[in-house]
Amino acid sequence: MYDVITIGSNTVDVFVYTDRSQSIFIKTKSDEESFICYPVGAKLLINDLHFFSGGGGTNSAVALSRLGLKTAYIGKVGNDQNGLRILDELKKEKIDFLGPICHDTRKKTGYSVILDSLEKKRTVLSYKGANNYLDYSEIDPEKVKAKWFYISSMMGRSFLTIERIAEFASKNNIRILFNVSNYLAEKGKGYLKKILENTEILVLNKEEAELLVGRGEPRELALNLKELGPEIVVVTDEENPVYGLDNKNIFYKAIPYDVKVVEATGAGDSFASSFLAGMIKTGDMEFSLRLAIVNSHSVLLFKGAKRRLLKYKQALMEINRRNIVVEKKKRN
Repeated sequence: MYDVITIGSNTVDVFVYTDRSQSIFIKTKSDEESFICYPVGAKLLINDLHFFSGGGGTNSAVALSRLGLKTAYIGKVGNDQNGLRILDELKKEKIDFLGPICHDTRKKTGYSVILDSLEKKRTVLSYKGANNYLDYSEIDPEKVKAKWFYISSMMGRSFLTIERIAEFASKNNIRILFNVSNYLAEKGKGYLKKILENTEILVLNKEEAELLVGRGEPRELALNLKELGPEIVVVTDEENPVYGLDNKNIFYKAIPYDVKVVEATGAGDSFASSFLAGMIKTGDMEFSLRLAIVNSHSVLLFKGAKRRLLKYKQALMEINRRNIVVEKKKRN
């Protein structure tokens, strides 16, 4: 029996840094967007280059395992060197791999190119590859015995699989945390209905929340999201306060501390998985928010989604060192 089985993507991430990138801003009556730009036809020198593993499924699995939970991972890797790298890292992190290996050479292990901007805001070029071809028939139901499923975003055939996994969880008394991505949220709440109605904890950022239920103040977003099925909702907003609503209709506002951001990739995965770890260990939402903040902030300080994920004792020391204000208020 596992504490948590994570289901989601796996990738090899290459971080590309060049001082020749430029930022431009385009403003309309209703919005403002920033873009990373490179001169057309130029050959640019790269200042720094790093390779790390990533993907929402493996990032969360490593975070949970390091926090002391018995963890397994379900995803699909390619039959290639990058796939072997992913499997080797999972083994080193004491995570059981319960997914299939894709032997179709046209479907390689997932790969992402992360481009950095002058403002330390990244743009990710993502190749999903084998990640999109996880079939429900490839999962052995006898092996997926767990207290929790942590479901992160998947696309293509794999989305149909996580829908069926959510139904399987409901029938087998397995609880679900769902961490939604932007590209799934923009498809709308109807598209995600089968998963949301079986979800106990929903974690997402403000942009994703507004894609699902429309624009609004954080408390309004949490209330509207809860009506979709989840018992507990947590909405993050970069360096701004985190808002939550628990199953007793108590609102939470957690104020993150300032850090000098080096790289943001993986911080959202760390936040969601650490919040779940806190809930499993203590059932205390206030503590879980603090645990999620310190572990996600640790990720922000280094390049690579997994490099500075904390062990549980390290996280407790960091919580004690930081004065993280968490406000609570009963819903009127």
